[in-house]
Amino acid sequence: MSKDQEACVLQAAGVAGPGEDWWERFFPEDLPPEWQLEYYTHHHSRLLLPAAVWTAADPVFGDWAEAVPPALRLTLEWPPDLAPQVGAERVRVLADAIGEGLQAVVPGPMEPAQLQAMRVALDAVGLAHARVYGAGEPRTLARAEAAWFYPPLDSDVAGGAWQVVPQAGLDAPGWRALVEALSQAGGTGEIPVFLRARPERLSDFRTIAALLGLG
Repeated sequence: MSKDQEACVLQAAGVAGPGEDWWERFFPEDLPPEWQLEYYTHHHSRLLLPAAVWTAADPVFGDWAEAVPPALRLTLEWPPDLAPQVGAERVRVLADAIGEGLQAVVPGPMEPAQLQAMRVALDAVGLAHARVYGAGEPRTLARAEAAWFYPPLDSDVAGGAWQVVPQAGLDAPGWRALVEALSQAGGTGEIPVFLRARPERLSDFRTIAALLGLG
């Protein structure tokens, strides 16, 4: 099957939101932040770390090597104002701590030259194995307050990735409308959809995607 014929498979994933109500309410009240990723991994295996989380001088989750369980796969959001060499070195330090846990990088909106410099910098520090997506493109989707699509960086590779802020209080028809909008908006093959929503809502998305033959 060619890239153009490959079916779209939407894979629900979470977005870390330390300090945000939609994130914190998922965890037991007495659970320390250092144990949140372990708890999350009992339910889901893929997570996007916003730039403010993984670039913080004082990591909210504590020591990365202890906080990230072996089964968790992390994607990092790379902000446009982060210099390539500086950012690559920070990613390397994180990758050294978590090993195979580092899966991919999604860049914010940036020019092609800046994106290429970022990729070269990652290669230079030994991170050529980490998948790098294309720069984020704002999109309008049904039942989403905001959405960004990250296209494949290489034209001969299927896929892409999404980061989505769903509308508050979506019911089953609402989730279905969002899933259908994503399936029609672009991308083929396996496409992670990082949802800035309470982690338990990922199951709603995943169930409806499976019922529609999209997950």
